[in-house]
Amino acid sequence: MEKKILAISHAFLKKINLSFYEELSKDKKFKITCLLPENLLYNNKKIYPDFKSQSKYLKIKKLKLSNNSTRFFYLSNLKSVIKSAKPDYVILDNDTVSVQSIILFYYSFFFNYKLCYFCNENNLKNIFTDFNIKKFIKLLIVYPVNFIIKFKVFKVFCYTNQIKENYNILGFKNKTCLMPLGYDEKVFNLKKKRKKDFFAISYFGRIIPEKGIHILINSLKNLKYKNWKFMLDIDQVENIFYFKSIIKLFKKNFKGKKIKFIRCNHYNIAKYMGHSDVVVLPSLYQEQYGRVIQESVACGAIAVGSDIGAIPEIIKDKELLFESGNHKALSIILNKLYNKSFYNKKFKKLYQKIKNERTIQKQLLVFKKELK
Repeated sequence: MEKKILAISHAFLKKINLSFYEELSKDKKFKITCLLPENLLYNNKKIYPDFKSQSKYLKIKKLKLSNNSTRFFYLSNLKSVIKSAKPDYVILDNDTVSVQSIILFYYSFFFNYKLCYFCNENNLKNIFTDFNIKKFIKLLIVYPVNFIIKFKVFKVFCYTNQIKENYNILGFKNKTCLMPLGYDEKVFNLKKKRKKDFFAISYFGRIIPEKGIHILINSLKNLKYKNWKFMLDIDQVENIFYFKSIIKLFKKNFKGKKIKFIRCNHYNIAKYMGHSDVVVLPSLYQEQYGRVIQESVACGAIAVGSDIGAIPEIIKDKELLFESGNHKALSIILNKLYNKSFYNKKFKKLYQKIKNERTIQKQLLVFKKELK
């Protein structure tokens, strides 16, 4: 019997986030409609979809977005879409405590669909070990709201154990499901490495202080080899003052053409990942999941990250993890990885792990099993 799914996400503005549903829609047992905003105001800039063509199997609809904060925005005219699509399942790519979630909870009393979530909440459990007033107030708000709506929730899909444990605390223990965030093997895959005369150390992602890019730059001062180059993705400069400060820090410590600026999107990021030897995630905050880890490893680079958030859960190799904020510890790892034998040993183990556990096909297997 055909299952109708209505998936809602602001992240669908990036085509890469449609990959899972594009693959799922190839299965004739599923009829899928994806809803996304016409645009999103982010850091005073309007973000539009980075794709134009419709998917062959997937129905995509754009609606006007109200508000701009993740927890407070919602799509207008949603009721009419639900009425027309008659979904068996509605999947919201957002936390359960959000305005859009409350609206869907309300509509579920009038339409016969099961409410599901792809959630990223991973910052509640540590209140017991790292207490502060902000987290406590957040817990006081999200716990009672979840208590009210959880009886209407069919499934909460969690990308990491850390997220799953947080939702178990919120009362969803029998409704949470661990599901990997799969990467698209058609986009991210091993290609023959081009010959280059430098060791490429790269950073991909948003440029904000919490990402710890300055930690990575400071670690480069302690490298024992000279033939390295730093590739910095500048496609998402969200804090211009921080960006200027890290460039100033780099120029202060290094002379010559040691840095290469790159702009990465869904269509070219795999190429730059394939040109990298090491991709570093020097985060200073609780990362919700490490998409860059799996994508870069799939393309042939080793991923190194700080021991915070979901990063350790995905890498699972202590020799590729360093204490968050400790640039000297990162330097030690980068020096070890220059050794070809050590590098190949670590890459082979990490690559097999990512290949076995974190593809879209693995994600689909888990998802389909839960919807049986």
